[in-house]
Amino acid sequence: MAGRLSFRKQFLFSVLLMMVTALSGVVAAIVVQERTVKKVTRVKRPQFTERDWDGIYFENLFEQGLVGNRPNAAAIGMAANAASKGVVEDGETEDAAGFAWSKYISGSTIEDEVKALQNSLVRDVTSPVKFKSDYAKAHQSFSILSMLFGVIREYDSDVRWKKHAELAQVSFERAAANSRVGTIQAFESCKRRKEDLQEMVRGGNFAGEEKPPATLDWASVIERSPIMDRLQVSIDLLKQSSANEGDFNRNVDKIKHESELVAAMAQTLMRENMTDADDDGYLEFSKSMSKAAVQTGKACDEKDFDKASTAINLIGQSCSNCHDEWR
Repeated sequence: MAGRLSFRKQFLFSVLLMMVTALSGVVAAIVVQERTVKKVTRVKRPQFTERDWDGIYFENLFEQGLVGNRPNAAAIGMAANAASKGVVEDGETEDAAGFAWSKYISGSTIEDEVKALQNSLVRDVTSPVKFKSDYAKAHQSFSILSMLFGVIREYDSDVRWKKHAELAQVSFERAAANSRVGTIQAFESCKRRKEDLQEMVRGGNFAGEEKPPATLDWASVIERSPIMDRLQVSIDLLKQSSANEGDFNRNVDKIKHESELVAAMAQTLMRENMTDADDDGYLEFSKSMSKAAVQTGKACDEKDFDKASTAINLIGQSCSNCHDEWR
C-alpha cells in the first residue's frame, strides 16, 4: 500500500513538473515577443496651402482649358490608317493603291520565283498518294504564290501576269486553304490550280473559278507562318551564298533574288490587318529587315562583298531579335 502511494506521488510530481516547464516556455515566449515589438510612429498628415495648387488645376475650365480650334478627328484617323497600310524605306507612308512595291522587289524576281514555285508544284502535286504525304509542301507553295500575285495586283508599274493577278491571287489563296489537308478533294483542287498556273506561265489565260475581291485583305491573302518559313529559307541561302568573297561573286544573282524576296515579305508582314502589324515593336523589326534586304540588293549591284555581308548579318539579326522578343 505504501509503495502504491509512493508511485502516485512520483507520477503527480512528474506531471506537475511538466506543466510548470511548459508554462515557463509560454511565459518566456510572451516576454520575448513583447520585447521584439517596436513602436511604430505614423507619418504626420501633410499640410497644403492654396499656393501648392497653382498651375495644376484650372480656376475656370471653360475659360482657360477650352482654348483654340478643335482637333480635326477625320485627319487624325486618315493619318493613322495610312500609317498602318505600309511603310517605305524613307519612313513615308503610302496607301495600298499607291504602294511602291518596285522599291523592294523587281518584276524579274517575281517572275523567277513564280516559275520556281510552279516547278515545286509539278513535283509535289502528282498523285493522291504522294499528295497525302506532301500536302504541306503544296500549302507552302500556294501560300507564297497568293502573296506574290497580291504584290503583282498592287504593283506600281508593268509586270508580267498583271492582267491575271486578281483571279490568280484568289485562286491560289483558296488552294492554300484547301491544301491544309491531304484529302482527295484537296488534291483535285490543287491539281487544277497547278494546271492553271502552268497554262498562264506558258502564255495562256488563267482559268480559275474563284471570284476576286474588290480590294485585297492581306490577312486573307497569306498567313504569317508560310512567310516565316520562306524567310528562314532565304536567310539560310543568303548566308551560304556569301560565306566568303568568292562565293559572293559566284552567287550574286541568287543573293539579289533572295534579298528582294526578303524585302517583299518583310513589307507584306506590315500590310494592313496582318497579324501584329499594328504593334510598334513588331513594325520596327520588320522595317529593319526590309531596309537591310534593300541594302543587300544595292551591294549586289555594286559587287561589294563587305557591304553585302554586313547587310545580310543585319537581316539575320532582325529575325533573331524579333523571335527573342515575340517567342
